[in-house]
Amino acid sequence: MSQMAMHLFHNAPHLILGVLLVSGSTATAESATHQTNWPKEVVVTVGDIRTRIDGPKLWTMSGIDYQNTVMATADSAYGTVITIRGVGHLGTAHFIDVPGKPGEVEKEDVTSLKFLVDGKPVTEFTPQMNLTGTSFRMDRTSKIRDLDLESSVSIRDGVLIETAHLRAKKAIDLQMTYPLMYAWNPKAAFYMFGDENGMQKQGVFRKEGQSDEPPEKTARWMAVFNPASGKGSVCYLLKRPTDADAWLQWTDAPAAYRKLRIMSFVEKVMPAGFDGTYQAAVGFFSATEQDWEKATLAKVAELKKASPDSR
Repeated sequence: MSQMAMHLFHNAPHLILGVLLVSGSTATAESATHQTNWPKEVVVTVGDIRTRIDGPKLWTMSGIDYQNTVMATADSAYGTVITIRGVGHLGTAHFIDVPGKPGEVEKEDVTSLKFLVDGKPVTEFTPQMNLTGTSFRMDRTSKIRDLDLESSVSIRDGVLIETAHLRAKKAIDLQMTYPLMYAWNPKAAFYMFGDENGMQKQGVFRKEGQSDEPPEKTARWMAVFNPASGKGSVCYLLKRPTDADAWLQWTDAPAAYRKLRIMSFVEKVMPAGFDGTYQAAVGFFSATEQDWEKATLAKVAELKKASPDSR
């Protein structure tokens, strides 16, 4: 872990007809210097939901707003991260210093990226962009060493659906992987976990300090609520591989976030040929402190019926 560093680049690969392409099998600081044509930030607004696609974080989401209220902070990483035994964290905004080569890093190699608004591809790009429509979709492919990744973000009908499709070309010795992550606003005060049958547990977030909580191994969803804003968030796990765990693990850190991670392959080897999809639906609601539990369960019932994307 000591050689792990988070490096945020402000350059990007070349753009061709709405598809963003990068050449080369190894993505390093040196190979990134000539990449200038990708957007550095894309602000996406669909109805009440707003998010940002962050180039320095390798074109992953960065924060989520609902009705102009911050539901998930931009000051964190989203997307997919794998923790390779003896190596460290790779993926999204997690880069690793290359030993003996100052200033050079190993990072996730993003090979293609597409934006679609109302089903139509975006073909004109600027460093700072604003996209607005009734629906949005981002399709992204990348490589993390011997792992091929296809990921997508889809927003429509008041629901954000995120997908991570992982394929291992070789066996990968992992400490863990986080296929999906959500850094909820640290101002959230209450939480709730549940499965297909309803609520399993609920509680109050800490007011100071930090705690990496043990995973909720049987939970299917997590909800958080901020009584000051009257807004809440629900993340519901729609898809998981039949041959891999998908636990909900969270960090309670009021100075930074209330972070939820979909955790898999804890202290396990991801076998060669593994082919699995993780998919989550995220929705939001308005409520009072007296009725937020009822509002949460109503949103859970709605998200259970969300139509999973094709991946």
